[in-house]
Formats: sequence, structure tokens, C-alpha cells
Amino acid sequence: MKPYEWMVKYTPQKVWIERKGLIIWLSMYFGMFGGGAYLVSLYFNNLAGMFISWLIVLVIKSGLHVAHAEKPLKLWRMLLRPRTSWISRGLILTVLFIVFSAAQLAFSVGAPGTVGELIFKVLGGIAAFGVMVYAGFVLSYVGGIPFWNVAVLPALFILWGILSGLSLVSIAGLDGGGVKTAMVAGIVLSAAALVVIVLYLWTETYGGPTAKESVRELTRGSLGVLWGIGVIFIGIMIPLAVSLITYFSGSQFNSSLTILIFLCEMTGGLAFTYGVLKVGVYGPLITTRV
Repeated sequence: MKPYEWMVKYTPQKVWIERKGLIIWLSMYFGMFGGGAYLVSLYFNNLAGMFISWLIVLVIKSGLHVAHAEKPLKLWRMLLRPRTSWISRGLILTVLFIVFSAAQLAFSVGAPGTVGELIFKVLGGIAAFGVMVYAGFVLSYVGGIPFWNVAVLPALFILWGILSGLSLVSIAGLDGGGVKTAMVAGIVLSAAALVVIVLYLWTETYGGPTAKESVRELTRGSLGVLWGIGVIFIGIMIPLAVSLITYFSGSQFNSSLTILIFLCEMTGGLAFTYGVLKVGVYGPLITTRV
């Protein structure tokens, strides 16, 4: 792009999705995934799921942050602006989650049923919710990209985080009643995700020329295939169909179906976050007529 073209053409953001920016995409996804998995694990009191979700945030998400930093030893300075920066708030929430959930796991193993375990479950759950949703708030506060600057984006991060968490905890192990509850929750949340995504794209089509350009990019070409197959078909329709058939047939998930749904949810979540980041464009400063 020539130096002046950003003034008259739509300019895609590249910092968070190209080259080293791909690390940001993965960090956002694994934060959403890890936080959602921890909340679901708390609900089902699944200790294995809590531990796995803690590891996801501690090792994968935090490791990706360190890998992306130009000067990792100065990364702590990003914690100093929580009043004005959602990135700073997100890092603080990540640190708090790692500390609180570690304490909760220690109490759950060494002193289950105590007040200490209850306190750290509450604190860990609050921090996990923040870790799951804060990337959605980071994007929604970018006023220069209309496709991101919407209140529905954090809600979509919540839906995908919980869906991914349900599939992970199902693999970690649930009793008979827990499996049925998780199945029903997965059906409801998958249907809700489909409705919210359709409404999101429909409203953004009428949200102005820049938002409409993002929708156009997301629904055509390679990104159209990515979202159509990765998000809608693999991430939503396959898990929804499998869950409905299993539920109404009165049967139970076997290990193969559980792993299939987990892989579908991961694929859908990765495609969702990638697509949203990829189509973020800035509008031109000068409107030209053809």
C-alpha cells in the first residue's frame, strides 16, 4: 500500500493477526478456552478439568504473551494501567486467575470442603470469567474498527468459551447426570451462538460502510470458506446435530463422540477468533466517489 492510500481506502489491521501477530490470536483463543473450561469445571466440581484449564492459562496463554513481547522482562509494566487499558486489566486478571486457582486446587486436594476452598473457588471463578471475556472487551473498545466496536462481541467470547469448556470437561470425565446436563447445555449454547452470529453479521451489514466491508470480507473468498465451514458447520452444526441425535435417542456420549465434539469446538473457536481479527479494517479518512 502506498503511503497515502490509507486515507482513501479501507486499511486492514495486521498487528494482531499477521506474522508475529498470530500469537495474539492464539493467546486470545486460549484465554477464552481456559477461562470457560475452569468455570464449567467449577460448576461440575471436576478437579481434573480445573487443573487442565489452569495449565492452559498458565502455560499456553501466558507463554504466548511472553513469546509475543519484544522485551519479556519488562512485560510487567503493562500491569500498571488498569484504569485506562483493557490489555492491562486482562494481564492482571490472568495473574490473579493463576494465583487464585492454584490456591483453590491446593485446598481442593489437601483440605476439601473448607472455607478456604470455597473462598478461592469464588475468587478463581471471578478471575476466570474475566480471562474468558476480556479479549472481547479489548476488541469492542477499538473505536476505529466498527466491526469490533460492538457490545455483542464479548457475549460471543462467553458463548465460545463455555462451549469449549463443556467439551473439555466432558473428556476430563463426568458422571451420568453431569453428562446429560452438559449435553443439554451444549445444545442450548450452540443454538444461541448460531443466532447471535447471524444477528451480529446482519446488524453490522447496516452498521456503516466500514462495518459492511468487514462483513463482506468475512463472507466471501477464503475467509467465507473459513467461517462457513470452520465456524458454522464444524464448530456449531456438527456438535449440535450429534448432541440432538444422542439426546433424543436416549443414548450416551461415548469417548469417540466426546473427542469429536471437543475437536469441533476447538476448530470453531479458532476459526471464529481468527476471522474476527482478520476482517478488522479501518475506514478511510476521505470518502471518494467512483
